[in-house]
Amino acid sequence: MNRRRFLKSAPLAAAAPALAQTPTPASDRIRVGVIGCGGMGRNDLRDFQRQADAELVAVCDVYQPHAELAQKLTGGKAQVYSDYRRVLDRKDVDAVIVATPDHWHALMQINACDAGKHVYVEKPISHNVREGRLMVEAARRNDRVVQVGIQQRSGAHFQRAVKDVHEGRIGKVHFAQCWNHNYSSDTKGMGFPPDAPAPADLDWDMWLGPAPKIPYNSARRNFRAFWDYAGGELTNWCVHLLDIVHWATGEDTPLTVASSGGKWYFDDCRECADTQEVVWEYPNQLLVRYSTLAHNSFGPNGHPGNKSFGSYGIMLQGTKGTLFIDRAGYEITPQMSMHHEAQSQTDRESYDDLIGSGLYFTAETSVERGWTSMQHMPHVRNFLDCVKSRQRPIGDIEIGHKSTAPCLIGNIALRTGLKLQWDGHAERFTNSADANRMLTRPYRAPWRLAGMEI
Repeated sequence: MNRRRFLKSAPLAAAAPALAQTPTPASDRIRVGVIGCGGMGRNDLRDFQRQADAELVAVCDVYQPHAELAQKLTGGKAQVYSDYRRVLDRKDVDAVIVATPDHWHALMQINACDAGKHVYVEKPISHNVREGRLMVEAARRNDRVVQVGIQQRSGAHFQRAVKDVHEGRIGKVHFAQCWNHNYSSDTKGMGFPPDAPAPADLDWDMWLGPAPKIPYNSARRNFRAFWDYAGGELTNWCVHLLDIVHWATGEDTPLTVASSGGKWYFDDCRECADTQEVVWEYPNQLLVRYSTLAHNSFGPNGHPGNKSFGSYGIMLQGTKGTLFIDRAGYEITPQMSMHHEAQSQTDRESYDDLIGSGLYFTAETSVERGWTSMQHMPHVRNFLDCVKSRQRPIGDIEIGHKSTAPCLIGNIALRTGLKLQWDGHAERFTNSADANRMLTRPYRAPWRLAGMEI
């Protein structure tokens, strides 16, 4: 960062902690519990702490060091728990953050809503499609505010770019692509560690929860790499990216899905794909593509991938131009139209010699660029404001479900090897009974979620 940019950004950065400086009457404070205190949970905790009307009163994690670290971040004020149900039992807790591994999201959010709590739940909202629908129903049944951690919606530059699309700046969009391309030189990845006794400070049975019972294995704590708990990069990053495509195009329910790829690069114990492409067909002649790579970080936008996230982003390609956007900013590149002067060579001659005598090109739209903007903290602020007003938040649970479900069915297409036809109203496939069985899964006793049978 150069000095000018630093000086411009410094006042904004300094303003964030200042939000917590103004005292708020106790009656106006929202008392919050954090369930899941790993990296993302602690990030959430920090931005909630920066809000003058949020009070962190409880932290919960099945891994004791994470819970203790989160408690320290609250200045020792929050009470520590290892069982999330004890947090929900507290009458003084108004809202909870759910930042656990994905396979726990649904049960915790539904239990929280049934206990009268509002919820900030990380994405992907669910491990499977049926869970997601039950989460929406629980929020509505209990009239609770549920914000999903799709914080890009709260970023001013994302909002501005989406507004441009809505206003027709890039014309009619028929193709969108999203990607996460990374490079790792270590093909051994997680390796093949043996099963072992669980650490004394980890409640492994509670970590597994409704997932199948298996012996402790250190690799499994990289939960995104295993089907029992998550779905790889497709259900991790693609939810964020696809959400912006949905928002910008107004299409959020695919008609078909197909996927190819697999674990092609890493020689380790992971199950989820490290190389994958998914293609969805949406209504109104919209084709959407997502790709993830682990062996090469070059992006479809031509970026070599030297960012902290490798190369990633979203491109919406319309009849008037192309919008590229990621968390660092956005840019509209015009579509160029070719014209002929009154005296010009034929098209064939022009193409053959590459001179193009008598040809000229005009832009169908104008160039526009925007820098990054704050995303996570405004998202937290939006949630707290909606808890008070009872309005639907910008990342409402229904929106989160609509952005998660296509990623979940993308993995089903990969695992079945089929191009699947999707009935978005019924949330069922119309051409595969085997695929429909993967829309839900049994819960391990004693955990139970009513309605999982479809």
